[in-house]
Amino acid sequence: MRSWLLTSALTMFVLGGMLGLAFGLRNLSVLNRPPASQGQPVAAVAPTPAPQPTLEPAELAPHPPLRDFDQSPPPFQPAGQTDAPAVAPTPAPQASSGHMNILLMGIDQRPDEAVSGGDPGRTDSMLLVSLDFDSHLVSMVSIPRDGFVVIPDHGNERVNAAYTFGELDQSGGGPALAERTVEQLFGIHIDRYALVDIHSMEQVIDALGGVWIDNPQRLVDNAYPTDDYRTIKIDIPAGRQLMDGVTAVEYARTRHQDTDYGRQARQQQLLMAIRDRALQFDVLPRLPQLLPEVRDLVKTDISLVEAVQLANFGRALDSSNIIRLPPDPNLTPSYVGPGGASYINLTPAYRAMVHSMVEDPRVAAEKAAIAVYNAGAPVGSGSRAAGVLGAAGLLVNQIATAPRVTATRIEAGGGARHSAERVAQLLGLSSDALVVDGDSTDVKVLLGPDLRLPAGA
Repeated sequence: MRSWLLTSALTMFVLGGMLGLAFGLRNLSVLNRPPASQGQPVAAVAPTPAPQPTLEPAELAPHPPLRDFDQSPPPFQPAGQTDAPAVAPTPAPQASSGHMNILLMGIDQRPDEAVSGGDPGRTDSMLLVSLDFDSHLVSMVSIPRDGFVVIPDHGNERVNAAYTFGELDQSGGGPALAERTVEQLFGIHIDRYALVDIHSMEQVIDALGGVWIDNPQRLVDNAYPTDDYRTIKIDIPAGRQLMDGVTAVEYARTRHQDTDYGRQARQQQLLMAIRDRALQFDVLPRLPQLLPEVRDLVKTDISLVEAVQLANFGRALDSSNIIRLPPDPNLTPSYVGPGGASYINLTPAYRAMVHSMVEDPRVAAEKAAIAVYNAGAPVGSGSRAAGVLGAAGLLVNQIATAPRVTATRIEAGGGARHSAERVAQLLGLSSDALVVDGDSTDVKVLLGPDLRLPAGA
């Protein structure tokens, strides 16, 4: 459905600096949200191998008959609390002036379902936006809607059902349960949420004068779904083009020609195109037309003061400081059940990477090329050290051997200083083991005979 595009619209205002204006025009409706408990532990991200297929599929959560639910579970275990390691829980980071994590959600509820007692719909788009005001960086992750997870107090289902179950429990309770699900999934704290409806994004894009999209390949979908449960054919040519609202929605929503990974990539592409278009000077005169539409889309617990803070932050934010985690089928492999339902395995490596992006975006921003070399350490130390780094969300590009060194050291370029410091911390090395020279983004880890990896590595 078009819901994720409304999430994109909200992100545009958060990052593009116009959210404060929209909030300032009226008091936003706030959904019922239980106050966040202080000091509650959040399960640490599991530094364990990816879940393997099991002979006994995980039992699905019970629920009444609803659209798009399936009773055939996937052959892997759900991500979340049940596969957390037996280690001390990580306390949830508290909200502060230096950091804010916002869960943006878009609902796929169709017009005929928007009645009292109707199907509450699912959050078929979930974006985690983490803003670091100190480093002036933003991390943005699209959470796969079909990710198979543990939903607190409800059992195992796709992550887009967390909102649904919360609403079925109590009207207005969907956002809180979605937040709890994402918190225990990634071991982070969600500070705020924003919920958007599905019906006005085409008009918002048209109010911007369209968006510029460079489509890498022709897209043909002979069964593009519509809100009235029918299908139509769409044909979007390749090349850079100015898309109106209808075309942009179709571009980002279709997935029949490729996969859901392709759709996720197009969604992120359009998200950035919306932001870029909103920041162009010729759009400013359209604000009076645009804002009345936007302010009616959002339900949130972001206060007016926080909205102004976000607006000021977004105005000065450069696109290069927005860090995105692109869709990766290796980190999030998919599965289609016998009933036709799609599931995605949110592997520990994926969850660790998201956790790392949120906790220290400076490391993610460097995109360091990390290589681990056994240079005199015991046999197998290279793989073990790489495992420690991978469990913490760092991507190791190479494991090899090198000439013997007398002591373990890390050689890094200035463009990867934060990553190198993180590597040293994870491997239990002192700052003396770190040598920074030049301006590259390479990190070379030389494991010597003195290496003492942390217990359990």
